[in-house]
Amino acid sequence: MIEVMINSTLFEGWTGAEVSLDMKEFAAKFMLYCHDQDASAATLAHVHSAKNKRLKRGATVSIKIDGTAVLNGHVEKRSSNIESQFADITVEGRCKLGDLIDCTALVDDTPAEMHNVKLEDAVRRIVKPYGIGVRSEVDTGAPFARYSIDLDESPFTAIEKGARQRQVRVLSDGVGNVVITRTGEDKAAGAISLPGNVLKASIDESDEGRYSKTVVRGTSERAGKKRGKAKLDATAEPLLPSERTGSDGSATNAERAGTAATGLAEDDEIDRYRPKVYLARTKADHDAAKDEAEWRRNTARGASEEITYIMRGHSVDGSLWRPNTTVPVADAFNDINRDMLISKVTFIQNNDDGAITSLAVTSPDAFQKGDPKKKQRKNKPAKKKKALDTTAEPL
Repeated sequence: MIEVMINSTLFEGWTGAEVSLDMKEFAAKFMLYCHDQDASAATLAHVHSAKNKRLKRGATVSIKIDGTAVLNGHVEKRSSNIESQFADITVEGRCKLGDLIDCTALVDDTPAEMHNVKLEDAVRRIVKPYGIGVRSEVDTGAPFARYSIDLDESPFTAIEKGARQRQVRVLSDGVGNVVITRTGEDKAAGAISLPGNVLKASIDESDEGRYSKTVVRGTSERAGKKRGKAKLDATAEPLLPSERTGSDGSATNAERAGTAATGLAEDDEIDRYRPKVYLARTKADHDAAKDEAEWRRNTARGASEEITYIMRGHSVDGSLWRPNTTVPVADAFNDINRDMLISKVTFIQNNDDGAITSLAVTSPDAFQKGDPKKKQRKNKPAKKKKALDTTAEPL
């Protein structure tokens, strides 16, 4: 059951509702289909139903599903329609993290450049003016030597570029917090089976965004161990032009090796030559560049194949379906018999379908750290039944 509060007051004027939590969209979204009783009563003489206050842009919205809070946000869009028998409106909005996508990160009390800072601390500084919390569920690795914020970038892009290099996901919990996590740490509320508990299923597959080689190029702060330290000779005198010799290039090569970082990730499922090069948005050493290249390859793989299952209800034994959870899938039609990752959950309730949930699932290695585990992309072998010994005699 979906329960909607508008400006802290229970709102019952909706005929359909959708709440979407998507790992690829960052901010949770909602959509309400409503009868606008005020407008109907003022326009259509036959309307006598109880009235709700007019829904306005900017109104605060809180949504619970089966008693669990899943979204705190605002109404951002409103459209209305009137016909001979009714007047209705549709409102849409996002959770509080929507502002991190739309706005600019560079504000007076946020430094344009941070030094020796861990990812979670950088995120806290970036989102602090918006009153948004940060929760880190994983070790984010070494601090960034320098974490810069471009003049025109949004808080989300300022956060996401650092998350790429640390191979973590930044997600919304829907109720006002940024969550730093990795893929599939928790189990889903239930299992998916077709035939079984699936009402409908659809699949989308595309290799448009996948590449045989993904390369990330960046620069580090200095040459580090690649560059030796020059010793000063206090007794030396300047050389005459005729006494100077040209460089053999070793110093330049050492400097380039230390400051130019390159990371490579290959996708062995793409047979033809399809290279793609990205530039790191933050200072990156070789390890960080490789991590980002793997992150981009894995994310592209996840986007290339997605199956959507429609399930009855919003929860299983009191636990809601959630994104970024691992779910066992037994799908005879699509030939799947393995654990998959739920990447998107959409809770739906309307007069036609009742309470249903749309689950988008993908391969669990799609958002994981490092090289994909091939066994995750293979079906589980069927368990062999032990043959009966027909020659055995009773003991």
